Amino acid sequence: MTLIEWREELQVGIPEVDDDHRALVELINRLYAQLQTGESSATIVDFLGELYASVAKHFASEEQIMQSHGYASYREHAAEHKRLLDEICAMIDDYQDGVLNDDHQMAERLDDWFCTHFRTQDVRLHELSKTNMM
Repeated sequence: MTLIEWREELQVGIPEVDDDHRALVELINRLYAQLQTGESSATIVDFLGELYASVAKHFASEEQIMQSHGYASYREHAAEHKRLLDEICAMIDDYQDGVLNDDHQMAERLDDWFCTHFRTQDVRLHELSKTNMM
């Protein structure tokens, strides 16, 4: 069961970032599969916690890369990372509180969360990788 298909256009051209993105897509897809198979709430919450930790680690790595290359939109991008981490926390809280108990709704939020960030922020890293970083 796949929620997000990995596509070449999701690559930004920075190997560390691309590897992390692939791993995050796999993690989101594993979470989606668990939702589809009716895993326990505790298992889903644990998996959301794992997703949060993986995303936080990825964002820290991505921010380090941006800073080391003088990325002009660093502050805006880092602020977006903070917002996205807050959003994952909200998803966890909503799931635990029973507000987010529809698998389809959770899947939409996860897909929107990853794909929107990629289209609005990480796509700019692709342009940077072609000009400054590689």
